[in-house]
Amino acid sequence: MVRRIGTALFGLVAACGSPEPGVSDATTTTVDTQPTPDAFVPIPIKHVVIVVKENHTFDNYFGSFPGADGIAQIVTPHGTITPPHAPDRTPRDLCHMHSCALTDYAGGGMNGWDSVAGSSTNGDDLAYAQYGEADIPNYWQYARHFTLGDRFFANELGPSFPGHTFVLAAQAGWATGNPNTTITHPYWGCDQASGTQVTIDESGTCNEQQVFPCFKIPSLPDVLPAGVDWKFYGTNFYLLPEIWSMFDAIDSIRNGPGWANIVNASSFDSDVDHGKLPAVSWLVDQDFDDEHPAVGGVCAGENWTVGHLNHLMASPYWQDTAILFTMDDFGGWYDHVVPPRQYGCDASAPYGLGFRLPLIVISPYAKPGFVFHEVAEQASIPRFVERVFGATRTLSSIDPAAQDGQANDLFHAFDFTQAPLPPLMLQTRACL
Repeated sequence: MVRRIGTALFGLVAACGSPEPGVSDATTTTVDTQPTPDAFVPIPIKHVVIVVKENHTFDNYFGSFPGADGIAQIVTPHGTITPPHAPDRTPRDLCHMHSCALTDYAGGGMNGWDSVAGSSTNGDDLAYAQYGEADIPNYWQYARHFTLGDRFFANELGPSFPGHTFVLAAQAGWATGNPNTTITHPYWGCDQASGTQVTIDESGTCNEQQVFPCFKIPSLPDVLPAGVDWKFYGTNFYLLPEIWSMFDAIDSIRNGPGWANIVNASSFDSDVDHGKLPAVSWLVDQDFDDEHPAVGGVCAGENWTVGHLNHLMASPYWQDTAILFTMDDFGGWYDHVVPPRQYGCDASAPYGLGFRLPLIVISPYAKPGFVFHEVAEQASIPRFVERVFGATRTLSSIDPAAQDGQANDLFHAFDFTQAPLPPLMLQTRACL
């Protein structure tokens, strides 16, 4: 099927002001006075760990966080409501495909969740629900002690396949959804059966195409300087034996020597213990601890994250590491902030930006108790890595579809001149 809403790439960039942030409390700094680091300010980061979990918006996890742009009352078609309390394990998934995200977005009205084709169609207001500090206390502890970003947006209005690919490549080949799968070929990417297809917006236009999900696009390893090593620490896909990684959808990695760098997340702690942690790591759960609605609880998922981060913080690596914690996509949950930039397709059906995702920056050099209000996006993660390690090329210089060249580099979430913060060792919890 071809969707012909427009004939040219829609590249509207809105220079919108940020919505008014919430009131800061005494423990949260909201004013940034640090200059952008330059050649005269050494960058003490030698290791970057990117933690990606599943399917939550900023409002869903941090909508009541002091000093952040959250929301206490939501206007719905059936009246103004207080966000319900989100359960640890949800009774069902929420629609988060591109079509549902566009309906939710409602041309910037941000009021389509209750529409027939939106993400909240059961009449129980689940999509508007929020977790509080008591539900994810350790994530809130990280946010209170380090830096929380409240203007961090998905790069696409849609689901996991593009969301996971953006943190590897600053693009997703213009994919708008997830590939179809079979029982024998459940993994997304080059390993799928030959008849597998995924929908893309052809070169960012409104013309839809169905293509095999094995993309010839550059990814972050292509621009890392010589000697900067990397690994993707992934998990088994639920009860199946293979390691799940979105690098499977990037042809040069899946069918090249880089595939040897895809390892099981169970080796992350061992690599830390034995001094083998690479400069760049992705740490991704795609099993029962991924925090995906209707799959695993947020308590168990938080414990998985805390266990690995405790291990790293107790090691010598803590002194020169930056950890970026975020989600792959919005999961169908409500968020009230209008994405400030639209690109791809046209104004009625942009490719992105998508809705806000949580971003926690954890590092000895993260600004303590700081809410980072600058607009950033998933492509900011590759951009941050490029800058930290002095890449001489961006991914967008190789392929203009990549969004890293224009993305915020996240450097204002750090103060590289401050006295290094100590590690924050946290206790895992007993989950009900």
